[in-house]
Amino acid sequence: MPLSERQESLIKAAYDTIDAVPRGTVDRKVVEHTVGSAAICSDGRIFTGINVFHFSGGPCAENAALANATAAGVASAMSPGVGDGARLTMIIAVTNDDRGVISPCGRCRQMMFDFYPDIQVIVRDGSELRVVGMTDLLPFAYKRVD
Repeated sequence: MPLSERQESLIKAAYDTIDAVPRGTVDRKVVEHTVGSAAICSDGRIFTGINVFHFSGGPCAENAALANATAAGVASAMSPGVGDGARLTMIIAVTNDDRGVISPCGRCRQMMFDFYPDIQVIVRDGSELRVVGMTDLLPFAYKRVD
């Protein structure tokens, strides 16, 4: 099934984000940002992020995009009633150097499941892109018991 214009614009925003990052001359294995992400909100706003690759660990691009949305007042399942009622509806991650769309890692999947359980994710399925929900990506998610 072909992607919608809105989904295509989200992919473009993710590529524009990672493509805008300057390439350094230092050891790329230590400092290079390799993934860009974009999440779209129910009101049309797009929030982007890049991964922060560092030998000690760092946030993934999806986490950075989600954090930027939260900083702009978008509510999550962990902060209901906060913000203006807008919610994140879809997210995507792409790699630099035109390597394409990638699926979120396990940590990102769990974070999205916890904070944005209704979000949809654009993923690569063989040679095609498709949109899936969190229960498709994380069918046996850890659920905190209060």
